[in-house]
Amino acid sequence: MTRSIATQALLVLLSGAFVAAAQAPAKFMLTSSDVHQGQTMPTANVFNGMGCTGTNVSPALAWSGAPAGTKSFAVTIYDPDAPTGSGWWHWVVYNIPAATTGLAAGAGDASKNLLPAGAVQGNTDFGAGG
Repeated sequence: MTRSIATQALLVLLSGAFVAAAQAPAKFMLTSSDVHQGQTMPTANVFNGMGCTGTNVSPALAWSGAPAGTKSFAVTIYDPDAPTGSGWWHWVVYNIPAATTGLAAGAGDASKNLLPAGAVQGNTDFGAGG
C-alpha cells in the first residue's frame, strides 16, 4: 500500500510538472522583415540628413511571447553612434495596446495613421514625434 501511495504521489508530481511546463511563459521575440542583426540598415530606414541619405521610414516590427499581464508596449530607436557626442533618439512610441503584435513599416509617419488606437509618439531628438 505504501508503494501505491508513493506511485500515485509521483504521478501527481509528474502531472504537475507537465502542466507547469505547458504554462511556462513564452520567450519574448522581436523581429523585423526590414532590419536584421549584424547587417547594415536598409536605405529606406535611414534618415535623410546629417550626412546620411535615406527615406526615414520606420521599420516593420513583429513580436510574440509577451509576458502574462502585459499592459502595453513601447518602442524606442536609439542610435548610440550618431555624431552628436550623446547619441540620437530616432523614434519613441508608447502606450501600444497589449493585444498588438507588431507595427507596419512606416508606422512612424503620423499622416499614414498606421499606429494602433491609443499609441502615442513621443518627441525625438528631431524635436517632434514620428
